[in-house]
Amino acid sequence: MPLPQNQETEIPARAGSYVAEIISCRHSQNEGTKIEIKFRGLEPALSALPEYQIEEISAEAKTRIIFDRVARVNGNFDYQEIAASPLIDAIDYNVDNNRMVMEISRKGSYLPAQTAADNSVVAVILAPATENYPVISNQKPAGDSTVFPMRHTISFEAVLKDSLKSAAVFFENRPIQFRSERLAPNEYRFAFEQDIEIDKEYAIKAIVADKENRTSVSVWSFSGQIPSAAILGEDRFKYLGWWGQLNADGVNVRKGVAITSDRLGTLSRANRVKVIEEVYGEWVNGKNLWYKIDGGAYAGAYIFSDFVTPMEQPKPPKDFVVPKEVEAGENWIDVDLAKKVLTLFAYDKPMFITYISPGREENPTKTGIYRIWYKVAKDEMQGGPPLHTYRYHLKNIPWVMYYNYDYAIHGTYWHDKFGMPQSAGCTNMTQGDAKFIFENTLPELPDGQEEVFAREKPNSGHGTGTVVHNHE
Repeated sequence: MPLPQNQETEIPARAGSYVAEIISCRHSQNEGTKIEIKFRGLEPALSALPEYQIEEISAEAKTRIIFDRVARVNGNFDYQEIAASPLIDAIDYNVDNNRMVMEISRKGSYLPAQTAADNSVVAVILAPATENYPVISNQKPAGDSTVFPMRHTISFEAVLKDSLKSAAVFFENRPIQFRSERLAPNEYRFAFEQDIEIDKEYAIKAIVADKENRTSVSVWSFSGQIPSAAILGEDRFKYLGWWGQLNADGVNVRKGVAITSDRLGTLSRANRVKVIEEVYGEWVNGKNLWYKIDGGAYAGAYIFSDFVTPMEQPKPPKDFVVPKEVEAGENWIDVDLAKKVLTLFAYDKPMFITYISPGREENPTKTGIYRIWYKVAKDEMQGGPPLHTYRYHLKNIPWVMYYNYDYAIHGTYWHDKFGMPQSAGCTNMTQGDAKFIFENTLPELPDGQEEVFAREKPNSGHGTGTVVHNHE
């Protein structure tokens, strides 16, 4: 039945549903942080805004705003805007049962949030504090740091303008017991212990209030990483291990992962080692990480981790030309004598790279393109460069690959100075690296044999020898 012409349709005070739109989250030094949200009613209403209420959860340093009759939210907060605010750690929001709940995790000075409405926009204002608020500092482990996986004492300090009223600490978003120590009038240290694991990040929130209810919040994070993992990354064992420089002289190399294990010898700052495994062993100075090393003189032995500093790792060459002697599908060896780096290619793709020791100045490694003509699992070598007094006589040299007559790529057990000229013309490698190259080059060593010669024809049994390209 139509209404009489003089009777007006009643408009409700608020719409049955609203759409919220995130506008901004901006901070200024004088005004603090302002969060703006715009609303639009889905049907005619007297108010362009839904009903809302604000709650302070001071025990957790959170501000919660609840908007009724919100059907959905458009847009997102800009991460850079949030990160630029010294008063906000994070903002989370969701819509459920026609309600929008926005939760602001606070940091810095913590004053109750205020709201202001202007037509269809609600502004949530976090005001900056005065200098009288508690100052939280000296966090250990420090924010954004990496620490050795072990049991750590986690601590921080607070300086207040008045006496301490309360403190709370959250570890991984859960409250945790802690102890406090008074350092001076209105100065305190707070601490607790926690087991830190590898490849995990940990978040801490500390809330400190004085008797005037002036409250400050500090939020920081750190990760549990062994030193090499933090520096070199998760793929550090891609080429059978990673390279480290000895950072002290007289470093003991041991048979096992304890200071009581048999001492096999010592290494110095002149040495490099290839770490092939990271092992937890005996605790020394609050750490229990040991390195199993390739060598060199002590292949398979152990060094305490504090004495090895990760160094720049060898990198596959960016600009290279596959020698014309290499057929599609073949492996070949590139030896960069200037960089002291050997790369094993699967035709045009690097599959392995490592440091090597080429010939000394008086007997340099020859440049050129050659093929491996003979491989032997162990061999004896003796000789010395012409017109020089030093001579060598070495037995049981492992994984020998001869090319260019009596020049060879082989494993080494008499030095650990890889990346530096050391040989009488051969290419020295660690024992593990040499074994890998030996097993991935031609001619292939038949089962049960110790030696093999290359053949001239590719289809004559063992195939021709792998190409070796030595260059500066």
